[in-house]
Parts: sequence; structure tokens; C-alpha cells
Amino acid sequence: MVEERSVAIVGGGVVGCAVARDLATDYDVTLVEQGQIAGGATALAAGLITMTPSYSDIPAISDVANDFFRDYDGTREFDFTQRASVEVVPPEQEGEARRRVERLQEAGIEVAFIESDTLDERHPQLSSEEFVGGVEFTDTGWVDPYTLATTLRADAADRGVDVITETAVGAVRTEGGTVTGIETEDGTVEADIVVVAAGWRTPDFLEGIVEVPVRPYRTQCIVVDPGTSCVAAPMGWHPDEHAYFRPEHNGDLLLGGWSFAEDDPVEASRDADEEFRIHVAELLPRLFDDLPDPRIRNGWAGIDGATPDTRPIIDAPGGLPGPGYSASTDIDEDVPTGLVVATGFHGRGVMTSPVAAAAVRSLLTGTEASFPLETFAYDRFDDYSRTFEFTSISS
Repeated sequence: MVEERSVAIVGGGVVGCAVARDLATDYDVTLVEQGQIAGGATALAAGLITMTPSYSDIPAISDVANDFFRDYDGTREFDFTQRASVEVVPPEQEGEARRRVERLQEAGIEVAFIESDTLDERHPQLSSEEFVGGVEFTDTGWVDPYTLATTLRADAADRGVDVITETAVGAVRTEGGTVTGIETEDGTVEADIVVVAAGWRTPDFLEGIVEVPVRPYRTQCIVVDPGTSCVAAPMGWHPDEHAYFRPEHNGDLLLGGWSFAEDDPVEASRDADEEFRIHVAELLPRLFDDLPDPRIRNGWAGIDGATPDTRPIIDAPGGLPGPGYSASTDIDEDVPTGLVVATGFHGRGVMTSPVAAAAVRSLLTGTEASFPLETFAYDRFDDYSRTFEFTSISS
């Protein structure tokens, strides 16, 4: 047990709730959210848990997340549905796909290249007509993002976290180069450490304090009634079409993707574009066989934050007081001590939330993490501009 100190968390999305829950046993934690818990990007997420393909180069990171979701399954109302994921492979990409699978298998990753006939046998609803096979990961699944966040929030509250909603945070308070708390519309919350997990809003919130290379982007989801139950279908993605898919528990299909940088995130439409709806309608029969009468039920769009290398920033660029330390090799003396940034999850905030919580806890307590914290270090970038070229990811 470390000496109890106070922590203020800005942002009540899934990452903020996960961090609050993890810190609650050792810190006096206050979480402040400008709206309702999981009311932003979290509620609009697809809930994919594809950490194994996303972090195939660093299995220690995916292991943390995968173990968490399996263990957390059944907590209150939360469910984790484990399901294989298939990246469909067109003929011209077969060689590269097979070589990638071989490299991953040699590294100990559970992955296989499945031929088109095996694809038909194992996943009969998935079409193989224009694909030579698929890259299959079995250590994947999905969750309901809202239920995950509210369950984490309930656990955090049970552990003593003070959760404040419908309260805007104006600024981080500092004195003598050290964080002293946050200023809200209802007054000051004093804290030794401030964790900013405000999604794509983080750079604006921290303007003048630290440059954060995170760019807002817009992504979309559409739910389709396929005309027949697809509840047993696999998850998957078609990289060339910048689209992913997964079944719903009621037999519907969710398809998402078409992510583009957004220069005006506040005014951006929260409705799915007509062009994306047409794209989904054309893509469905290429991905799935025998859909008798597919109909779009609903669709939406949301804003998230991207980094130049598609991986989040989880770090304390100005260092931490007491026994804590920063993953950065160089402490930025212009950044106040005690500020932790957790942002830029590039559409993977839900699946990465347990890793973010473990990383922040390791930073604050000085205990060794089971994965390399430098993966998320602030100082890994050469340029902190927010005008970098956006990279879309679909898995």
C-alpha cells in the first residue's frame, strides 16, 4: 500500500472509469465527467476486443486486456462474448498474408491462415467467393461498451471513488510547476495528481500546458437486420474496404469503419453518411452468403482521437511526485509534475481500457508493469503537431 494521495480524473468514458476503479484501493480518487458516464465516444463504439491482432508485436499488452475481459465476464451486468475474428484475404494478398501468419506463429501468437474451403466449413455464413481464405484469430470477442463503462464506474464507486457527472472541468490547477487539482464549474477539486482522459478533447483542454499530438477523426457504424440470424457468425474485417463487422446477440450484424480526420469535431454529424450506408449495402453480399432480405436498422457516427502511430499516449510527461515515475526517458520540465495524459486510443479505447488502467497504476505507484510502458510514452514522437496525416485502422 502506497501512502494515500489524491487523484482527480478528467473524463468519464471507459478509460477514465477503468483508471478510477484500478486506483481506488490506494488513492483518494475523484472522477469528473462533463456529461453522463460513457456519454461520448464510449457509447458510440462497436465494442470489438481485438487486442491480439492489434498488438501482435507486443503480446504482453494484449494478454493484460484479454485476461481482464475473460475474468470480468459476469460482473454485474457485464458480458464478454469470445468469438473468432477473420481478416478476409483477396487473391493478390495471399502471399503477404501467409508470410505474416508464419511470422506471428513463430512469435507464439494464436493465429492461422485458413483456406477458402476451411473458411466455408468453419464459418459457413461468411462468403469465400472472392477470397482465397482468411487470417483467423481466436483470442478475440466483443462487449457492450456502455455496460462495460457503467460496470467499471459502479465498481469504482463501491471502492470509494467520488463520481461527479454533469460538471464541466475548466482547467488543470498548478502551483510552482506542480499540479494542485482541477477547476470545475462547481469549484475546485484539490488533487496531488490529475489524470486527463478526455478523448479527442484532451489537446484543447491541455492547451498551454503540454502539446498533445492527437487529432480528432470521425468513424461510423451501421446495424443491419440480415433477414436471417447471424448470431453464430464470426467477427472480422476487410482491410481494403476499411470496414469491420461483428454479429449482435439478436442475430443482427454491425458494420463499422470509413474513418476520416475531422477538422470540426464539435459540429460533425452524428449520423451515418448516405455514402457509407450504400457502401455497407454493397459490401454485405460480398462478405456474407444467403442474406435473404438485409435491411439497415440504424446507424451513427462518432468522434475519437488519433495519434501519428495509431497507439495511445499514457504517460506523465512532466514526471510524478513521490514514488511514481514516468515512462518517458526525458522529463519535460515545462510540463507540471503530477499530470498524467491518457488519450489518443485511435478507436481502441474500449479494448485498451484495462491496459490503460494498469499503465497509470504502474506510473503512479512505481511498480513494474507486465508490459513495456514505453509503447505509450509521450516522448516517442519527433513532432507534436496535430496536423499529421491520419491513418485509418479497421481491426
